[in-house]
Amino acid sequence: MLKYNTSKNIKEYFLALIGSYKALFIGLVGGYIGTLINLPLPWLLGSLGLNLCFAFTNYKIVFPTKLLNPIFLIVGIILGGTLNVTLLYKIHLWIFSSLAMLVCTIVSTILAGYYFFKVCKFSKFISVLAALPGAFVPISAALLEFGKSKNDKGVLIPQATRVIFIVSFVPIFFINNLGFSEITGYNYENIYNERYFLEIFFLLIICFIFANILKKYKIPSPTLVGAMALSGVFYTFEIINARFPDAFINIAFIFLGTALGTRLNGLKIKELLFFIFHGIIVSSILVIVAMITAYLLTYIGFEFIPTFLSFAPGGIHEMVVISVAYNIDPIFVSYHHFLRIFIIVLFLPFLLSKFRKTN
Repeated sequence: MLKYNTSKNIKEYFLALIGSYKALFIGLVGGYIGTLINLPLPWLLGSLGLNLCFAFTNYKIVFPTKLLNPIFLIVGIILGGTLNVTLLYKIHLWIFSSLAMLVCTIVSTILAGYYFFKVCKFSKFISVLAALPGAFVPISAALLEFGKSKNDKGVLIPQATRVIFIVSFVPIFFINNLGFSEITGYNYENIYNERYFLEIFFLLIICFIFANILKKYKIPSPTLVGAMALSGVFYTFEIINARFPDAFINIAFIFLGTALGTRLNGLKIKELLFFIFHGIIVSSILVIVAMITAYLLTYIGFEFIPTFLSFAPGGIHEMVVISVAYNIDPIFVSYHHFLRIFIIVLFLPFLLSKFRKTN
């Protein structure tokens, strides 16, 4: 019976993959264009953007939700992989900045959420999701898992605007204050031997099992939350060192960006400009809150520039790359970005659960 169900599931995934080939091809092209124009999170935002362009046409593209769970699993493991054992030796030095991150995340969400609710007239649910300062990938995954909604665009476009705006602003800020420094990639080097593949396989299986346990207890977003939390533990304690290669991560982001872009069918140009405009205003608010928080932390011994980089809610990988270019401790930066993401991911299930009960 198990064999039959497994074969049936594999067949269903294959048919879903075949049915979405148009959208995925558009996503692949969009991701590649994103790399050419140096877009932050190019394979994610590029695939989302080009699929979004087709939302203004009569060309129908679809992306089956059947394909989402494997993507959530991989994305969760990718986020967990931003940590390593060095964190264990330094985290006690960052107690106050960790508390500040919690406060900063709450304050940023309240301010931005109030703006979206009062000025843009979004619902409370959409206002909070659009206002969350960071964690674009987990927020997107939560939206996809929650189901199709006509208000998705009110979250996705302002959140994408935030990533682009802040990741574009921060390098300019650093160049003006510290001068130009060559910004290159910051990647883990994998040795592709037998142990590597065994570790990746083990991580996929154990995170899948853990996600199903969470699902049994009706924890919302179990795949993403479970994979992120468990893989973070394995990576922090160096039980596992193997990480997905960049090419594999890019493919996962193409799938995710394509899934998001296809949900925006029917969007009008006027709506797009409206969401981008208010997304820029809210992004500016988030940057100001990050700057104020970093400035206040200087009174207890933290340096302003590294702390601002750690609190600016842009893409985690882009912020770490900048830290490497300017000789700023990448663990300090990645930890605080991961902490903000973790705070948001912990909050999302409760938000989604409450929304389900009230709607």
